[in-house]
Amino acid sequence: MNIKKFFRSLILTVLILAVVAGGFTVGNFITTGNLPDSLSALLDAPPEGKMNILLMGLDEGKTRADTIMLASINSDDKTVKILSIPRDTRVKVGGHSIKINSTMGYKRREELMIEKIKEITGMPIHYYAEVDFAGFIEIMDILGGVDYNVPYDMDYDDPVQNLSIHLKAGMQHLDGKECHDYVRFRQNNDGSLPGNYALGDPGRIEAQQAFLKEIIRQKMSFKYIIRAPQLAKSIFKYVTTNFTISDGLKYVKMLKNIDMENDIKTFVLPGGSKTIYGASYYIYDAKKTEELVKTEFGY
Repeated sequence: MNIKKFFRSLILTVLILAVVAGGFTVGNFITTGNLPDSLSALLDAPPEGKMNILLMGLDEGKTRADTIMLASINSDDKTVKILSIPRDTRVKVGGHSIKINSTMGYKRREELMIEKIKEITGMPIHYYAEVDFAGFIEIMDILGGVDYNVPYDMDYDDPVQNLSIHLKAGMQHLDGKECHDYVRFRQNNDGSLPGNYALGDPGRIEAQQAFLKEIIRQKMSFKYIIRAPQLAKSIFKYVTTNFTISDGLKYVKMLKNIDMENDIKTFVLPGGSKTIYGASYYIYDAKKTEELVKTEFGY
């Protein structure tokens, strides 16, 4: 087994997908055997040549998911398809309406999130991964940051969330902190919503997905692969997942056959925003979601 190929496949697909999502909860690699029985029961056994990974990003308080993505990697059609779930998606818990991002504040956090994602999409979930903001920044710095054309001036400060975002429009090199700022941006201090950010979560998701693709395009090269030891150290420090090293070895052949630059497709859960009793929710369209999942994801 070529360790460089292993890390190219595992880290620069699964973990970059996770990290760019915007931040996650601190933890370490764990094995499926160490999972609570109630959580293990919710996770499905992956079929040959295909796996679905739930990627969850938490805010500073680690009680709300800042970003939620379901990534489906398929070696049969050689694609990676990512379904982004708006954080304000309305779900029912205990008979009450809540935003899906707040499920991570409950006692059964991962279990509740997985239950709701499966309920919404009808898709099996084989693995999950969580990484915190510090991990995102550190891993992006190890990868040398990214060159990116920031589409708008971004100025936003929120002392409560420890956010201070100040980016100028134009092509530039973003370090780890600036990459973090870009994926967390929602609006300016004056309340203005540039470009598609006026669409709310779908606009922000669109920006994150484009950023994700650019990171993968730039980092799929040997000079980044040789940084595998540094990346591994950060991953073990910051990532919580049931995806093990043995799983990585099992999926190497599947992953290396996928063109991570050209075979990535991104989607947003179909639906629209609606204010209900003064609260803004994203109401997903069950029929269109079913059609999308069947057509694009094969379920």
